Amino acid sequence: MAAQVLLPNKNYRLYASAGAEALLAWYNPVKALFETTGWWNAANAVHTLIDYSLLTGSTQYRSVIEHFFNQHADGSFLNNYYDDEGWWALTWTNAFDLTGEVRYLQMAQTIFEDIKQGWDSRCRGGVWWSKERTYKNAIANELFLALGARLYERTAGSPVRQQYGDWALATWNWFAKSGLITPDYLVSDGLTKRCTSNRGVNWTYNQGVLLGGLVDLYKMTEQESYLQMAEALANATLHYLVNENGILTEPCERTDCGADGPQFKGVFLRNLLKLYLVDRRSIYRQFIVKNVEAIITYNKTTSHQYGLYWGGPVDRIDAARQSSALDALVAAIPFSADGPLLTNLALSVPTQADASCSPLEGPEKAVDGTVLYNSKWCSPGTSGRYWLQLDLTRPVMIGRIVLNHAGAGGEDPMYNTCDFGIQVSLDGTSWQTIVSVTGNTASVTTHQFEPQEVRYLTLLITNPQRSPEHKAARIYQFEIYEI
Repeated sequence: MAAQVLLPNKNYRLYASAGAEALLAWYNPVKALFETTGWWNAANAVHTLIDYSLLTGSTQYRSVIEHFFNQHADGSFLNNYYDDEGWWALTWTNAFDLTGEVRYLQMAQTIFEDIKQGWDSRCRGGVWWSKERTYKNAIANELFLALGARLYERTAGSPVRQQYGDWALATWNWFAKSGLITPDYLVSDGLTKRCTSNRGVNWTYNQGVLLGGLVDLYKMTEQESYLQMAEALANATLHYLVNENGILTEPCERTDCGADGPQFKGVFLRNLLKLYLVDRRSIYRQFIVKNVEAIITYNKTTSHQYGLYWGGPVDRIDAARQSSALDALVAAIPFSADGPLLTNLALSVPTQADASCSPLEGPEKAVDGTVLYNSKWCSPGTSGRYWLQLDLTRPVMIGRIVLNHAGAGGEDPMYNTCDFGIQVSLDGTSWQTIVSVTGNTASVTTHQFEPQEVRYLTLLITNPQRSPEHKAARIYQFEIYEI
């Protein structure tokens, strides 16, 4: 069986499912808003529902996501605050990843153009917090950085793609020189009127959004320095912004977090998962699991509603507290112990392949437990052959395989694997074909068969896609189950 003994035996997927359903109790479909919380908080609530959908394959919340978008699209999600706009832009890039619908990506691009107008030469650059232009702070610029990098990743072939990458790099270069990052790798809230750090409160969401943006820059440039800085920010958070039990704690929890503060911690956990899925450092996985264990043990009502204090007790419930805790629960889904029959046996097993499109798209990405953040195995082929092989490390009984193709990761379904087969072996020498598919168009394919004992599996692709453009094999996840 899979090596799930390393983690507590909790089905985080079920807790996330119950938490998501509880969040919808605050959704007002007439107003298309979440009662008890604000506009930017709503962006994060929708974002975590999208993440839940991406990680589980659930379509349960597609209608809510679409309804929210349709009800507010006429205003392009613009208001007087550039950080509010940034949250919504990231949410709609996430919706594009989930659905592949270009309208979501176009909305994010529209918002980007508006935020870009908030950049000027005051303090040698940077985006203002609001259109009143009275304060340059960390969060607005972190969101702009992350948005630029994510739009760059999602607009291959577009004539405007390079500007997104250029703005992301320019924003980081400004941020790195601004004084906002302390020697301890904690992010201050903003700048004074003299353009020096105000040494404001070190909020967890500033740590999270910035490290997430740096992960995007690393993926964009393949420069290790960005990943190293992201890890430094994460490590500082794990050291300084926790309580005596090692549970993530907002500085305001000692006094009053108001309406905004309860949202922050979930943003950090969301981005910490993003970092973990790239660098695979066990300390981050352990931190996510530890916090989620605390949340479901000490900070949960019988109705799966959550409060501010992740180490307990529940203070009060509202949509901001709920969606923040849900962010954490969703971040733990890749580590969920669903029981022996439902555990993905392929998770993190050794892999090899004919080739990779880039160092960031190796075969190990097909077994990393997520379709988020463009995490996939991609191969241009070798002499017209495309293959991916998994080693389960010992013989196990399997009866079901699930393949997540290009569309599952938000790409054009025309890139879904078209013709392929799967072979299995006990010894790596004698092979048996158990799956043979031609003319596939689906983004996710499930292959059920009579359970048998295997150790090695090879995916053999003879036609990687229907589209004649950018020909390559793309597998976001290769999942294996006992039944």
